[in-house]
Amino acid sequence: MGHTVAVAEERELGGECFWAGCVPTKAMVRAAQVWEAVKHAAEFGIHIDITRADFAEAMAYKDRAVHLVEGDGPADGGLKKAGIGYYHTRASFESPHEIRVGEEVIYGKQIIIATGTVPAVPPIPGLAEAGFITNREAVNLTSLPKRIVILGAGPIGLEFAQIFRRFGSEVTVLAKDAHILPREDKDICKLAAQYLHNEGIRLMTEVWVEQIDRSGAGGAKRLKVVCSAGPELIECDEILIAIGRAAAVEGMNLAAAGLESGIKALPVDKYLRTSVSHIWAAGDIAGGPLFTHVASYEGKLVAMNAFGDELKPFDHRVIPRCTYIDPEVASVGITEEEAHTHHLPIVTRSFPFEHLDRAIIYGNPRGIVKLISDANTDELLGAHLIGHEASSLLAELVVVMQHRLPVSAISDAMHAYPSFPEAVESAALSSPKRTSA
Repeated sequence: MGHTVAVAEERELGGECFWAGCVPTKAMVRAAQVWEAVKHAAEFGIHIDITRADFAEAMAYKDRAVHLVEGDGPADGGLKKAGIGYYHTRASFESPHEIRVGEEVIYGKQIIIATGTVPAVPPIPGLAEAGFITNREAVNLTSLPKRIVILGAGPIGLEFAQIFRRFGSEVTVLAKDAHILPREDKDICKLAAQYLHNEGIRLMTEVWVEQIDRSGAGGAKRLKVVCSAGPELIECDEILIAIGRAAAVEGMNLAAAGLESGIKALPVDKYLRTSVSHIWAAGDIAGGPLFTHVASYEGKLVAMNAFGDELKPFDHRVIPRCTYIDPEVASVGITEEEAHTHHLPIVTRSFPFEHLDRAIIYGNPRGIVKLISDANTDELLGAHLIGHEASSLLAELVVVMQHRLPVSAISDAMHAYPSFPEAVESAALSSPKRTSA
């Protein structure tokens, strides 16, 4: 757009997702998937002599994958070549328009805060003394914890739970909510819980951790957990915190800019503008859905709004979300429970993978596609999947929702046979079930 730009970043360029989230964890997920497939190779008539999985070598694969995604570009990510000033340091406000970057203070006509989030750590008595890890440390482990307790049953917690379990850890997941993946449709949650339970992962919901210490055998960490059945002591070798995220604002001196920070995010309006008219926020720090694709979208939007002639609001209506357990969970739009809460007349359609020819051939007939549409217009309002490559199957449904098309737009389109997308077509062709609040 022709403006002079400076970027300040204390840590690695690319953000949390690249270095401690999406990229390394999906490489770990893939390694665990391959090991799981090897263990079941005999079902396909393939007999091999591989008898163990080496966690350290799997983590080395993760490192190679991250490097390949990173590429061999310059250390500044090409910012200098693009004419962008790059300050490899933490930035802090000196005044509403002045930013300190190391020994220098620079002026910004418009300022965008895109510092993201950090792992939220609960105030559990004894936790700090007992020791714990977050996603940042988990993606850099070289030895496998024999017993691990994971606090949190959202996407981060469950992805790590399955990774560690498949490599041989005893895994217990503790969640305060009544269901795992609390943002997802309850039918999907139940199937995900069933599949994870079948792999030997212990899932405990509606529980609270009252105390943690290191009084277990051999100095093991001991958690005092309270649930409906009463108190229970759980021993483990490692604790992974995955309860959520908090705004990364430490040391930014927001008060000098006239800003107040919330616990989880900076308050912004629909245009991503903070309470100070020339200061904007994009990505996780702005408090929206914590996804890389959302952050990328917001980054472009906020740049256009900061210097454009016309402000454009952020549309939260169609945002895909995925959890990369195996089988994958993917969704977009409202859940059936949300529709009932808002008294929306809807119809639901579903199709199980156990009747999908490609899934049967593939040897993985686990999962379901569930579609939610307006009872009057049949416009697609939500789609919820669990199954092989669910994240890829979701793309068709995102397009349909984005253009406010009816479910018939799916069923009228030809889908290749035999393929996994046929699950979406078959769901669209299934008999609708009318539900109401």
